Amino acid sequence: MMSATAELGHAEGTDAFLRHMIWRYPDQRQPVVALLGPRRSGKSSVLRSLSRGCGSTVVHAHLDFHETPLDPVSATALVAFQMMRGWDTLRRSPVFHRFALGLLALNEELEPDRARATEQIRDLIRHYTRNTPRGRFASRLENAVDATMDVVVTGALSPLVQGPREVAGAVRDGARPVIGSLLQSTARWGLRDALRWHVGIPEAEAAGSVDALIRLSSASRSAAVAPLLAAFLADAKDQAERHPALRSACTCEIPASEPARGRHDHAWVLFVDGAQTPAGRRFLTALVAARIRNEQHAPGPFGAADPLVVLAACDQWQPEWTTRWCEPWRTSPLPETPQRRIPLLSRGTRAVWTRQGEPGGGPDPLAAAHYWYPVWLDPMSEERAGDVAASGGSLAAPVPPSVAHALTGGHWGAALTLQEQRASAPHEADAAERDRPLPAAVDASGRPLWSRALEDSLPEGLAPPGRQWTAAPPAVLAAAYLADMRTADDPRVPPEIADLPRSLELLRRNLWVSTFFHRPSLIREVGWGEADRPPVLHPWLGRCALTALAAAPVAPPGPGQHTPADPWREVFTRQAQALAPLTSAHNGSAVAREEQQLFYALVLGEFPPVAEALAQRFDRDHRAWVRLLDYLASAPCRLVHEQSVQEAYAHLVAGIEQAGRDVVSVATAKLLALLWLYNDPLTERNRRWDAQIEEGFERLAHNSRLLDVSALQQAGARFA
Repeated sequence: MMSATAELGHAEGTDAFLRHMIWRYPDQRQPVVALLGPRRSGKSSVLRSLSRGCGSTVVHAHLDFHETPLDPVSATALVAFQMMRGWDTLRRSPVFHRFALGLLALNEELEPDRARATEQIRDLIRHYTRNTPRGRFASRLENAVDATMDVVVTGALSPLVQGPREVAGAVRDGARPVIGSLLQSTARWGLRDALRWHVGIPEAEAAGSVDALIRLSSASRSAAVAPLLAAFLADAKDQAERHPALRSACTCEIPASEPARGRHDHAWVLFVDGAQTPAGRRFLTALVAARIRNEQHAPGPFGAADPLVVLAACDQWQPEWTTRWCEPWRTSPLPETPQRRIPLLSRGTRAVWTRQGEPGGGPDPLAAAHYWYPVWLDPMSEERAGDVAASGGSLAAPVPPSVAHALTGGHWGAALTLQEQRASAPHEADAAERDRPLPAAVDASGRPLWSRALEDSLPEGLAPPGRQWTAAPPAVLAAAYLADMRTADDPRVPPEIADLPRSLELLRRNLWVSTFFHRPSLIREVGWGEADRPPVLHPWLGRCALTALAAAPVAPPGPGQHTPADPWREVFTRQAQALAPLTSAHNGSAVAREEQQLFYALVLGEFPPVAEALAQRFDRDHRAWVRLLDYLASAPCRLVHEQSVQEAYAHLVAGIEQAGRDVVSVATAKLLALLWLYNDPLTERNRRWDAQIEEGFERLAHNSRLLDVSALQQAGARFA
């Protein structure tokens, strides 16, 4: 297997998938891996790269329901044709006679008499295959596949499972070459076993093999899907058992706990793009149901374990996964449940899915939810995000890789949007226009980046904000609410904020809220220890929505008002007031409410009183103080939307060293200003910032009244 990550370049974990998930032992059940990530995050590119990584050594196929929304049977036929190609590690190409015989029975009206039906089936096979001699299948396969795959893509098989019983002759004629290609090389061992398998399906009702096909021929269209997909999986299992792959060098990493580590087979892989389109959902639901069906009617504990691993690109969370897997927007699994956290694609292993070592934790072969294995797409690296964002563009200065990565969150579509926006920036723009904060940069038509990003990314049902509004749009209110990391721990939402529950549900279901998006500060571990990461809104959506809020024009004073209506101040003031009673009730202490009040005071630009209040808490508990400092420094900063980071820092610390202020107050104010700006995605982190922050912690440690200053020393060391 070749390296996939080198080709992909924009997402990690592809090589890890090939190392950890491709190996298998005979009779080992296989998962349906759901590759999770919000829309345009690069999942399709990962599937294509993994397909190239499988090369000609691992049996695989690729379905794209975005481009070709096939019915389940047509999609299965397309998979069969892709897998019938020649593989370097197989002595003979796979065949799918059980599946083909089922299609034949469905496409023809078989005689009710057994003797006449037997002869009819033989004649039909000869007619369908044009008397192709046995054993010549391999030489004709390529032509057969080329001639019929296009027929499948047009949906020639769809009427067989969706149309009326009286299928038109033209439809049957269109399906015959497809079925004929699947029946090429009907050697006696293959046809005999295929016929025998149809005896065991429930629809046969213990009848003989020909009777079973007669019953399938007369079955309803909808009832035919299950036995056909079950036949396909049975064919794959039979091929893997009768004709295992040749031993060859590979990069599989098998845990030391596995027996006979050196001897293993490789799974067959099906890559599914558009898994959550209507057609994709129907196919995967039918596939899992067929797998369960085979489990129910196969002898022995592993009698129906087929070799097919499915990797499906999903941009929505499915409620049925919650029985075994913790939602990505939940801080920790529900207590007293079998839930587990979903891993990154790069850390997904078979042991995580099978839950080795956990009593009763293994997959239940008769439960559909237990076949699913959600994994999260690794984001792009900082280097790759910087490369994508910096290619092309006419802005005055290139985007530093650290800024591009922090702003886009390693999201492929966000990096492309940033690149395209820079490329379309007007060449004649003046210096003030070109030096705007990045999310507010405009293209040649005057459209800001934040507007373009929100229109491309927000899920259906959540309208992007315009440049003028009378009330803050739901997307902006949700971004403001999620900017406070402590809201993630409270299952309740304030009823005063309009449409917030619906907005949060849409963002969560479409995977825009996740613990994987949390960008921990360098001092988080010092203050919070091993605490779980909170779920946050993706930084691309969050930053663009808050930029829209900051850019909203100030409305003139209304009747009875003396000051203009500032949207930023209105939204966060109303939110602070709505959250206050919930915070007190949820945390049960006045301290939590006071700390949240400081957070919102900082959001509203009240920096001096917040810095003073933080300094007054300094000599109580340094670790708790670092935790509060980290929480306050995560607050949204409006200044970076209006001026450069250097100008914002100068504005914050202006007059901070006035007479009468002690060392702790001055050092605390400077440190809060530095960390507040340092944590912002638009700040380019460099050694100059690090040195100032390290110096601030050292100065505070030297002026502490407490004996234990280890928390301050640890925090400062993070910037050394």
